[in-house]
Amino acid sequence: MPFADLASFEQAIPFLQQHQHTAYVILFCGALFETLIPFSLIVLGEVFFLSGAVLAGLGVLDVWMVMLVLFSGGILGDNLSYWLGYRYGNSLFERLQHWPLIGRMVHQENYEKGVAFFEKRGASAVFIARLSGPLSWITPTLAGIFRLNYGTFVRFNTPAVIIGISQFIILGYFFGSYIRPLLNWAHQYGPALALIVVGLIAAFFLLRRFFSWQQRSERTREEIIQFILRHFGLSLLIGGCVFIGVMILI
Repeated sequence: MPFADLASFEQAIPFLQQHQHTAYVILFCGALFETLIPFSLIVLGEVFFLSGAVLAGLGVLDVWMVMLVLFSGGILGDNLSYWLGYRYGNSLFERLQHWPLIGRMVHQENYEKGVAFFEKRGASAVFIARLSGPLSWITPTLAGIFRLNYGTFVRFNTPAVIIGISQFIILGYFFGSYIRPLLNWAHQYGPALALIVVGLIAAFFLLRRFFSWQQRSERTREEIIQFILRHFGLSLLIGGCVFIGVMILI
């Protein structure tokens, strides 16, 4: 069957279509907690971004609603983190350091890295860090701690949230739109494709070994020639001259 690999997923599609509102709420909460400290330390927003986009690409969810709930959740989470930092300041991080699991990630070294990055970049750090990944979870809170103007924070943070989430939506939507034909193609041509991949990998290692052997052989020949010239060069020169002289006399 062309879509045998999708059988189990196809059975879940009617359920998802009948509970779209629940799916939108889950996506919104995922985007919200992905940016809301301290939940942002353990919630992987990429899972929600890609899942929602794939379902939209499959036609299960509306792509515009997916974008709306993800953008809204991300922006709201960042703004709440800003006000938490504004209200509680450094004491917030001091408290989080004593929390189980979370305390392993919220330590002085990470805090100082965020502070240094924020002091160096200023307001633009909000935009840059929101797209960089490793510092995105701490930047809104640092913006609040440093009393960055709220209007400036919103102006730099909002487009960064939209751009950052959009890259996952585009990727997931494209994949969802073509997942059926891709799996069908893989089902039909998978064995041949696997053989080609294995052959290319084998050829790569064989060529690498050949060139490595060739380089070692060239180095060996050069070392032999240098050894002969170093130890027998004068003798060879004299012998050559004598040989040429004898040949001329003859």
